[in-house]
Amino acid sequence: MSIKRDPYWLRLGSGTVVTVGMVVTLVVMLSSGYATGWDATWRSFDVTPLHPHFFDMHVPLDYAACAAKGADPYIPHSCNVANFNLPPIWLWLGRLGLDGSASEYFAVAIIACAAATTVMLFRGRSSGQGVIALVTILSPSVMMGVERANPDLFIFALVGAAALLYREPSKIRTFISIMLISVGFVLKLFPIFSVTLAARFNRRTLLFAAIVAVLGAIYLIAIFKYLLLIRANVPTTFILSYGYKAAFLGWDHLRSEAGLEPAGLADTWLPILASVITLGGAVGAALVMVQRGSQVSMIENTSSGTAFVFGSGIYCGTFLLGTNFIYRLMFLLLCVPQLQDWIDHQAQQNKQALAVALSLLVTVLAVLWLNGNANGHTTFLWAPQLFNWLLFFALATVLIGNFIRSAFASSPQAAR
Repeated sequence: MSIKRDPYWLRLGSGTVVTVGMVVTLVVMLSSGYATGWDATWRSFDVTPLHPHFFDMHVPLDYAACAAKGADPYIPHSCNVANFNLPPIWLWLGRLGLDGSASEYFAVAIIACAAATTVMLFRGRSSGQGVIALVTILSPSVMMGVERANPDLFIFALVGAAALLYREPSKIRTFISIMLISVGFVLKLFPIFSVTLAARFNRRTLLFAAIVAVLGAIYLIAIFKYLLLIRANVPTTFILSYGYKAAFLGWDHLRSEAGLEPAGLADTWLPILASVITLGGAVGAALVMVQRGSQVSMIENTSSGTAFVFGSGIYCGTFLLGTNFIYRLMFLLLCVPQLQDWIDHQAQQNKQALAVALSLLVTVLAVLWLNGNANGHTTFLWAPQLFNWLLFFALATVLIGNFIRSAFASSPQAAR
């Protein structure tokens, strides 16, 4: 009697699907790039290409080379058409004799690091979940970061590796995770939002968050004189951006296209008020969820749970910075494994949990896919901005709800 087995492709793991998918995509892109040109190839992925290739990797290397010759890298356009808006540690590359000619080597290296981390994050699941993971990876938002070889790819690799390594009972692994996060915020600052690990409230996560916060504060004080220069050099724009100001800047753009005077709402109290109201709604929703004893969206004490907290914290934290180019949405990939686990495990016995997990996953997919478009430099669309705000509310609710629930469970009163 023969045993009926599933088709071979159904027996493939998610890690294999993601790896094969990325390799096939690379081969297709290389073939298309040489056959039809790189601009057309990138536009087929809804990515607006920039020149030279791997543009964002050229910027720090160009400025590092100029700084090594005595130029002030924080003067706008002094060494590149884009401003230098990174911490001064990047300028050390110039002391090694590196310049823009090394951009392609750095680009390949950071893309490979990000790809390897992504495979590790998504492995251990079904082939179907691997397909969903591949859909998120090939989204225009993530591919924009690849096309530009943005340094955020390396930061993503560091934060993702920290999530994979973190284990609460292991002091050594916790120390390594803290060091990886620390390297991340030394290079780009925003990984400090990984302090949201405290949402999984216990002594070890609070200690992790406290150490990261203290190290981050020390670093910010050490480079304080550069912070205002960095902030001034960061573009604030609706173009291919997310953040609490992006929609209001886009509204002015639409008014300008209609021949009307800009309303200037982005520079008023209205965006901040909208953020406060949204956060207030998230707190309210979290309190209701906890009061009802709901177990929906409980962040697990696993690598995927840690990655979710890091990814959610970075999304919500950067959203409150004002505007960010959409390649930074790559950090939402950190959230997807936990969403998949909720769908596969926790949600099977709970229709409400299943609905919430599916809704979150659909919202993440919408944010990753709708924010990018081939004509992104001249078009403003409302749909992605609405999904950006919805995701901000949803992830904040999950983080706050888990913090309250975990804190209450850890309290002496709850123990009684």
